[in-house]
Amino acid sequence: MKVKDVEALNPVTVDPGASLESLASAVMERGVVYVLSETGGLLGVITGSKLISALTSGYARGATAQDVMIPAESLPHVGPDTDLHTAAGFFESSCVPEIPVVENGVLVASLPQRSVLMTFSSTVASSKGNRYHEQRALVILRSLHEGLIMIDKDLIIREFNPAAERLMNAKAADRIGQKAVVVSRDESPIFDVMKAGKARYNVITPLADGRVFSVNYVPMVEDGEVQGIIETFHDITEQEDLRAQLVNSRDELDRAFALTLPNSRVEHKLKHTPEYRDRYDPETGLITITEVIEDGNYKHVVNALKVLADLNTKGIMSLLGISKDVLVQSIIFHDLGKSQPQLEIGQTVDPKKAFEFSPAHAARSADIASHFYHKEADVIWLIRYHHHKEDELPPDFPRHLMPMLRLLQLVDGLSAALTRRNAHIKLDVEGTRVTVYERNGHPDFNKSRVVDLFTGDATVLNVD
Repeated sequence: MKVKDVEALNPVTVDPGASLESLASAVMERGVVYVLSETGGLLGVITGSKLISALTSGYARGATAQDVMIPAESLPHVGPDTDLHTAAGFFESSCVPEIPVVENGVLVASLPQRSVLMTFSSTVASSKGNRYHEQRALVILRSLHEGLIMIDKDLIIREFNPAAERLMNAKAADRIGQKAVVVSRDESPIFDVMKAGKARYNVITPLADGRVFSVNYVPMVEDGEVQGIIETFHDITEQEDLRAQLVNSRDELDRAFALTLPNSRVEHKLKHTPEYRDRYDPETGLITITEVIEDGNYKHVVNALKVLADLNTKGIMSLLGISKDVLVQSIIFHDLGKSQPQLEIGQTVDPKKAFEFSPAHAARSADIASHFYHKEADVIWLIRYHHHKEDELPPDFPRHLMPMLRLLQLVDGLSAALTRRNAHIKLDVEGTRVTVYERNGHPDFNKSRVVDLFTGDATVLNVD
């Protein structure tokens, strides 16, 4: 039997410049994310443990997938025609729940440990007269990292591999031949699977000792009757802890942001002004809507504050002429007067015609901030002219605000890229100079550049 003969998965992939935040949910869901080159070549993988290590070590700020991935050359890979016994042996020395399947240098699928376990478990269950195949399958099952327990229809344990011993802190000699014991906090699905004869996969199972397992239950069916259950499982406590940390962080951010808002009407307006994710056609200049973000303006402001917070940690607020309070208020109100068209997924439009002229909604936002919320003059100046080029500014624009205007425009643009195109951004600060490494679906912004906040000089480092 070959790798191509068993169930494979569509690999979850990212490009090398993907931010850790953008791929966290995928890593938690699948356990493995593959980092690919532009041609589909496998560069490396990111596992849950690698991501957790990066996020908890303080290394994650500005880090990308390429920074924390396990290089491809350090990991085994197989081809579609690789013998399944050979492929199974790789799991013994590998720390990942999936092995990449590569054909002609391109990643085509991933082989999950579950498929190997299910295939060889079935071999064990059905090998009544073939002692050689039975013994060979048992050797492979016992070498794998995922726990496996085989239970007959009377709930008597018939197989208990070494990984199960380690995960369950029990000896196979003590458990084989004994009745299965439910160790989860909730009722086990094993009874439903035994009755209905239908498998259940990736059941999140909290244990009484506080750990969390992901468990698969597969019935062994013979002559139309369920003869037992194959139960495979692995510990996902770290992934679930990371999920909880991310959820808590997001909730804390929302609560903290809500405290900065002047009242509920501002929050309501931001959360009810949509933004659109789109795909840009450089030949026609048109965009095709790929997603409607109903609370897009709110997310845009939150992303802008995140970018500003990142710059703050890199020392940007220590510069003379840069006021954190003025910038935060400018960000909160800068798009409050924005009016968006009603667009639908799949619709193709000319952005210059479909969307309002940017300086118009900037002026409206400035009026709202001034007349209804009585914001200070510096905030009003920045909001009103944050969409103007420097040669378009009025003669009376306060010169002391130029560094903050440039910073606001930079932050606004990067937040738009994050919100609308899932761009990948890394920032560095050296004195008055901000270096931006940006990967963006729009070719005009897919570049690395240096901006001097005091002089306004901007230098493109490269264009991809």
